[in-house]
Amino acid sequence: MIRNVIGIIFLVISGFFVYMIGLLAFLDLDDTGSKKIMIMGLSVPFTIFHLIGLVSYKGASWKKATGITLFMGATLNIFVVITMLSIKGSPEITEVTGVGGLNAFSDYISGFTVMVVFMGLGAALYLRDRSSN
Repeated sequence: MIRNVIGIIFLVISGFFVYMIGLLAFLDLDDTGSKKIMIMGLSVPFTIFHLIGLVSYKGASWKKATGITLFMGATLNIFVVITMLSIKGSPEITEVTGVGGLNAFSDYISGFTVMVVFMGLGAALYLRDRSSN
């Protein structure tokens, strides 16, 4: 029981890193090489936490757990992106608070590409595991 709880906690943490990778993909940084290095750097803790979660959690197959983690991390990121776009598009909020810090949030092509890949891979893994049972 405790082992499954620890596994779920590590899978949730790995889902947070999926969210962070997706959010970073939306940022338009001056040096594109640094963006790739940062994404690869966030992939390391994602992999470590996810593997620890998979080893600890014995409730489902690796395909189902990985699919849910990727899909839910990407879904959380989509909600945050919608919030960011709403803030940037609202004239009332821009008058009250300066949204100049959100100007870097403008690389929509790479951001949505990463989200589509994460969501598609997550859904494919989940559905593949579900069809094999």
